[in-house]
Amino acid sequence: MITIGFYICKTSKVPSFMEGITDCFVSASDCLIDHEPQIMLCHDWKPRGDDEEYIKCFPSRDIYIKMSAEITKLQGDGLFDHGGRFLRKEDALYFYNEYFNDADHMLISVSTEAEFMPYLEEITIYDDQCAEDDFLGHEIIGWDYLGFHSFFCNKLQDEFPDIRYTRKGLIDENFDTVAKMADKIQGMGEPVDWVPVAIHRVLIES
Repeated sequence: MITIGFYICKTSKVPSFMEGITDCFVSASDCLIDHEPQIMLCHDWKPRGDDEEYIKCFPSRDIYIKMSAEITKLQGDGLFDHGGRFLRKEDALYFYNEYFNDADHMLISVSTEAEFMPYLEEITIYDDQCAEDDFLGHEIIGWDYLGFHSFFCNKLQDEFPDIRYTRKGLIDENFDTVAKMADKIQGMGEPVDWVPVAIHRVLIES
């Protein structure tokens, strides 16, 4: 498996279509769930930059300003995407431990098999990848210029009435089965190439 990114997911937000299935949803798509830091609410983004409600999520304005400056620099260095994707594990771990280490957030990695990488040729992959940690389930995602869409964004899960879900609202099938599901929905929904991915929780060292 090739790791294509890391996300800090705000797990307290559950899409309405997942209510009753899970109370702790995670996804690689920021259409469905907030990914931290929310760069569009930080410095240098108008008209929403320095959003006062967002600032209140931090212990103090000074801590927010420090975080905002650090994530803005990381994005400027090409190591953080609009949709909340960290390219390097060490950066994701730093921001998680420094600013978002609580019960409402989870750090995940997103990986796929090498044969599906041609579908992701427009995204940057960092060379120094690492082994995954705690397996959570699978998802089907597709890249556009701002980030990933999920097949959930387009209600394409309705194509699979017998789909099984994990406790985190992900697909509870083996990778080969999910790959066949992705193939079935090519050309449906968003104009993207649908890619099967494995989602792992990155274990935090105490």
